[in-house]
Parts: sequence; C-alpha cells; structure tokens
Amino acid sequence: MKKNYSLTLLTLGLTLSFNANAAFVNGSFETPRFTPGVADWTTYSDRTADIGWRTTATDHKIELWSDNFQGIAAYDGAQFAELNANQVSTLYQDVAGIAANNIIDFHFAHRGRLGIDTMRFDIVDLGANNVLGGGDDTTLFSRQYSDNNTTWGFYTSSGLAPILTLGHTLRFSFISIAAAGGSLSVGNFLDAADFSVSKNTSPVPVPAAFWLFAPALAGLGILGKRRTA
Repeated sequence: MKKNYSLTLLTLGLTLSFNANAAFVNGSFETPRFTPGVADWTTYSDRTADIGWRTTATDHKIELWSDNFQGIAAYDGAQFAELNANQVSTLYQDVAGIAANNIIDFHFAHRGRLGIDTMRFDIVDLGANNVLGGGDDTTLFSRQYSDNNTTWGFYTSSGLAPILTLGHTLRFSFISIAAAGGSLSVGNFLDAADFSVSKNTSPVPVPAAFWLFAPALAGLGILGKRRTA
C-alpha cells in the first residue's frame, strides 16, 4: 500500500470566513428625518434610537443639515452631518462580528463649511477587550482628507493597500482635525459613508517552520491521511 499525506488547512485553523452584510447604520444620515423649511438643520442626541452614530462630544449632540440648506446640496439623499455640532468632535460606529483576515472597503463624502476643512478617517481594531485605548488596539487604516466649501470630495479604498481585519470589534471614526473660521461649532460635513467586507482570496502563508515538522506531524496522524492503493 502506498501512503500519501495531504495538508488540511482546516487542521491548522487557516480557514477564511467573512461577513458580506456589514455596513454602517444610517451612513447617509437620512434618519431621523426632518422637514426642510420647517427645520433646515437640527441636533440630535447620539442616544436617539435610529441615528446609528456616536459622538465624542460631551453634550452627545450630532448635527444634521437638510439638502440645499445655505445652498449646500447633500451628496447623497436629503440630509448630511456636520462633525462639529457644538464642539470639535468625532463621529464613530463600532462594528462587531467580522472575522479575521477579511478585507474592508469604504467610501464617504467630505466637504468644508467656511473654507478648507480637514478630517481624519480611522479604522481601529479594538483588540480582545473591545475597548479603545485598552492597550491592545491596532490601527488598520488612518488618513487625513481636506476639502474646500465649494464641492464635495468623494473617497474610496480603491487603489489602497488591502485593509485586513484581525477578528475583533472595529471602530470606524471620522475625526475633525481643523475647520476654517476657527469656530468650535463649525466644520467638516460628512455624507454617504459606508463600508463593506469581502473575502481575502490571497493565499494564506504557512510558517516556514511548519514544513520542518510536517513529516513528524504526519507520522503522528495530526495531518489528514489519504490512502491509495
């Protein structure tokens, strides 16, 4: 009888999985919906059930504008957000349940209010403790974007290095860095924010040391056996 041994990636825990249904909640800020002309802009608590976002602002306020208020058209839909409501702040969402070794893609629209505004977009793996700043965070992506107040800039992950997940909760943050005019309550419009998860089809590297021990592992029956006559 001739014996052939085949490597089973499942045995090594190197299988791939992904969550194809991932997306931001309320990424275009269409809810809560208010009536243009009655309320052209308003603020909501980030504890509002259907707003989907959290803010670092101490008053928990998120500011939404309606399409064409002060001559500014929404990039998508009928509403958009301003990062600085009553103070310089960050809008963010935490997303759990995305397995390790998948690829994150994203897009969003950004615009200045009184001139050139700058924000930073971060994707951070929160580690095993799921706490930002808990000591085991890993920044998967971070980049600043600057736009004037005459047009929206639209940004995607296309052409960037793959953003690979580590398997813990992810925090997606839109961080106000600078705003024209100097007011703490003005600057950095955001709209059409979303992300997706796709399967990483690149070969999973097997550590070189494994091959040194592969014959011994096979002899112990750790690797799957396939017998042929």
